Amino acid sequence: MPYSPEPGDILPPTVTICGSTRFWRHMAEAALQETAAGRMVLAPGIDMRQQHPLWAAPADAEKLKARLDALHLAKISIADEVLVVTDDQLYLGESTRREILFAEALDIPVCYWLAGHGRIGESHLQPTPVRERADRQWTAAFSRLTSAAPTGPAREDLLALAAADLAVTQHGFSASLVDLRRTARQAFGIDIPYDRAQAALATRTEGTSATDFLLGQA
Repeated sequence: MPYSPEPGDILPPTVTICGSTRFWRHMAEAALQETAAGRMVLAPGIDMRQQHPLWAAPADAEKLKARLDALHLAKISIADEVLVVTDDQLYLGESTRREILFAEALDIPVCYWLAGHGRIGESHLQPTPVRERADRQWTAAFSRLTSAAPTGPAREDLLALAAADLAVTQHGFSASLVDLRRTARQAFGIDIPYDRAQAALATRTEGTSATDFLLGQA
């Protein structure tokens, strides 16, 4: 059954998770619960407490730590809410304290998640007007797609786009119709009609709309 958007589930509020990596497992649980609640989640992506070649050398570790700190501040700057994961003792490391101050300076609400207990209080975030406009645009786009192709794009059309990608990879943007059709036969064992092959190739070499192609309008 194809996906169809429900009110409020397109571009919902974004929550950025902060906290010491000593709470890594609990941050993962917080991310799971927040995602299940319908919120977009940004979280730390690297646990430097675990050994890895990327930060095995002290100099590399120092540079990466600085880069990750800056990256996480960027994640906070685009959040609607910051969710700080801590424990019963309310442990906050130096980086986490700095992140909380940064969020407060941007007037971003800060909430807390206690390890083993969960979110303290409920999130009452609502989509912003910008997100609401984006919702309408996405809803209109989905309506257009589902009305034209209620069961999704045709398999042959998706394979035609894949063949176009392969042809461009092999021959560059000068890839020809012959290149695409040969690739489709060799890679997928299908013979793409000339008109669909030409339209698929145009989405990769001429910038025409892949959506229009999938809807049969190109």
